[in-house]
Amino acid sequence: MNREERRRQAKLERATVRPGDSLAIRSLLYEGKTLHQAGRFQDAERAYHNVLEMRPGHPEAIHYLGLLAYRAGDGPRAIELLKDALEREPRNPLYAFNLGVVAHRTGLVEEAVAAYRRAVAVNPRYSEAWTNLGNALRDQGEMSAAVEAYERAAAIMPSSPEVLNNLGVAYKELDRLDDAIACYRRALAAKPSHVEAHNNLGLALMEAGQVPAAIASLEQALSLRPDYSAARYNLGLACLWAGHEDRAVTLLQEAARAKHDYRGKVTESFVYRSRLKHDLEQIEYLQRQGVLGTEVDSYRDALRRLRKEVDSLAAPGNRVPISPSLLTPVAPSFNTLLHVVPCERLSDGALNPELDTAAVEQRYFSKHPEVTSIDHLLKPEALDRLRQFCWESTIWKKDYENGYIGAFLGDGFATPLLFQIATELRLKFPRIFKGHRLTQAWAFKQDSTRRGLNIHADAAAVNVNFWITADDANLNPNAGGLVVWDKEAPRHWNFKTYNSERNRPKILEWLREVGAQTVRIPYRSNRAVVFNSDLFHESDEITFRDEYTSRRINITLLYGYRLKD
Repeated sequence: MNREERRRQAKLERATVRPGDSLAIRSLLYEGKTLHQAGRFQDAERAYHNVLEMRPGHPEAIHYLGLLAYRAGDGPRAIELLKDALEREPRNPLYAFNLGVVAHRTGLVEEAVAAYRRAVAVNPRYSEAWTNLGNALRDQGEMSAAVEAYERAAAIMPSSPEVLNNLGVAYKELDRLDDAIACYRRALAAKPSHVEAHNNLGLALMEAGQVPAAIASLEQALSLRPDYSAARYNLGLACLWAGHEDRAVTLLQEAARAKHDYRGKVTESFVYRSRLKHDLEQIEYLQRQGVLGTEVDSYRDALRRLRKEVDSLAAPGNRVPISPSLLTPVAPSFNTLLHVVPCERLSDGALNPELDTAAVEQRYFSKHPEVTSIDHLLKPEALDRLRQFCWESTIWKKDYENGYIGAFLGDGFATPLLFQIATELRLKFPRIFKGHRLTQAWAFKQDSTRRGLNIHADAAAVNVNFWITADDANLNPNAGGLVVWDKEAPRHWNFKTYNSERNRPKILEWLREVGAQTVRIPYRSNRAVVFNSDLFHESDEITFRDEYTSRRINITLLYGYRLKD
């Protein structure tokens, strides 16, 4: 027997052997696995079916057919087969593990948790199963249980950078910053080139107030992977905290360009009606203003045709399934920041100098939980600059089913004027903002014919929400603003629970149970609502004129971090 034959025979002998397996069955299983690994899936499937013809109900063949079904995109069939294999051989941890993987990837998180638990019950030293169990529990919001699972994995593999990084993420979610930082450092000691650990360490150091060390860690992540957009974004925020505002703007704008200015194909199989409507209105507005010329005619015309095509579809709702080929004519500009207006600082300040600090802070703390409004927030010039920036900058890339469209710091919304406003607010009202720094900011434009923002809370300490559209666009002066409930989101709820539209019934039921009352703040241009970010809130009924510059625009600034149990 030559070397290759001996190697093949050894592999064959290492294949799962069961009572009654003949050499022919073992050979077919080995052949199927070899074809499977080579990507010859139809041939592999044929080999597994041949095994089942020779021995009906063979769990190994059924197991691998389940994996092939998942690879072919048939999740339900894959789960059915994997469950069948596991029922036939309940003590096989690999079958339970792969059932967990497929269930998790198809959105069946509870089934995934149960499957991973079966895997580790059979093999308590199955580190990959403990890690995946931790991932699934994190997705469920069960952070303490996730930490326990990651700790079990880390006990088995104490030098695994992936396990240590995951454990660090879970510790940070539980506000155990020192433990998180220690985990990330251990991960980097094991693998100094682990870019995610460098990035995560930077975030944890920021939250711990160690900004220079955070910057060093994030810079290291970028040096290892220059196209790592998450690290670039986080470095931009860290530079803002360090007072390096110009560098912060540059980094965040670079992140936006990398994310939205790639001029690539549109690969989505859906489109939002509200996005088409907005982008067409914006291009037509920019041409009327003389900001853009005939160079965008083909894009404008393609948007018109596409909008007409989508409007003719019977599909209900805002998000419409569509062939990617129909999006091809708009792709070069749909995925481009065609025009971004400079939005610079004001040399003499952006806030209204007549704001009464003592009165605002007294109103804020007289309510519990805290909420107040501030009228005439900005100087007229600052308000005008923000309006122009929002009307003319083609940064609106985040779509929502309710018809609003968003731009975040990493989408191009980071400007010197915005950061000036954020800093001046923090310095103007020190009792409200304390030591909290800006952690996120965004703007939403609302389609006047659709519903506003759903009920949610934000992952921050203080929320500032202010409006910039002119008052004459609002057709109902008694509404159009914000509704705030006077009860804080439960501290043990995670972000997915208190910030998801799917959980609206659960949130409303909880608010009824605790007897929450609403505070309604009507819309006024240049009015800010400042409140505890833990408070649930949503847009009030919106009735604005249905024209481009009359769209309701709200800007949100988040400061600090949400307290956790």
